[in-house]
Amino acid sequence: MKKKVYIMVMMLAFFAAFVSCKKDLKTYDGVDGIYFLNAMVAVNQNPVNDSTIVSFGYVKPEKKDSVFFLAVRAAGAPAKNDREFKLTIDPSSTAVEGTHYNFLNRDFVIRANETIGLIPVKLNRTAEMSGKAFMLRLKLEENANFKTPMQDVVVNSTTGKKRSYVQHSIWFDDILRKPKSWLDGYLGTFSRKKLFLMAEIAEIKNLSDLDNTTITTIPKTIYYGTFMQRYLNEMKAAGKTIYEDNGSEMIMGPSVQ
Repeated sequence: MKKKVYIMVMMLAFFAAFVSCKKDLKTYDGVDGIYFLNAMVAVNQNPVNDSTIVSFGYVKPEKKDSVFFLAVRAAGAPAKNDREFKLTIDPSSTAVEGTHYNFLNRDFVIRANETIGLIPVKLNRTAEMSGKAFMLRLKLEENANFKTPMQDVVVNSTTGKKRSYVQHSIWFDDILRKPKSWLDGYLGTFSRKKLFLMAEIAEIKNLSDLDNTTITTIPKTIYYGTFMQRYLNEMKAAGKTIYEDNGSEMIMGPSVQ
């Protein structure tokens, strides 16, 4: 009997302590701040950063634009009403609105009962991007709904390099660089025409995989070179020799001849 009474007393004491602790719990009572999500949390396997690189280089020529979504987060609890936030274009931007990019809408808002809002930016593929990168730098400003208490953080004490919470740079171009997995011995001289033909014939769905040596291993590169050279030989035998844009016959590397 004494044991049962002891257990009941202990349970009541635990319950009283729990209720007391619950009363002492504090909810967020700071200012309503706002910041770019990428600067605080890794998004879609991308590291925490204050800039993004978008390249049309590995994208098929017929695709003329791409929509990029940049997320912002409000600190604290969600509000019961929509809250607009202020977004400005930094003067250091080299991209021109209407030419290199467009906002799909200018309703920069955190919706009711939410803490995250998206900024949809349409990046336009222009001819000049094949040789030059353009940059759009966006900045969050204070307004009646949000403050910007978190500006930046030092990420390298030696160099003094900082990561911004309120500025985000989008770099975009159409520069086709030689993929990391491209081995001349098997694939031959690199060219845009050969790359896209290989993607079509070898059914490579994501060309950016060629820039990842973990995905596109040496054995896979050897396969692509051998497969493509066989295809080129068959086309030549049929009287349909394939040429590079400079007029030379397209061939793969010497190791697969």
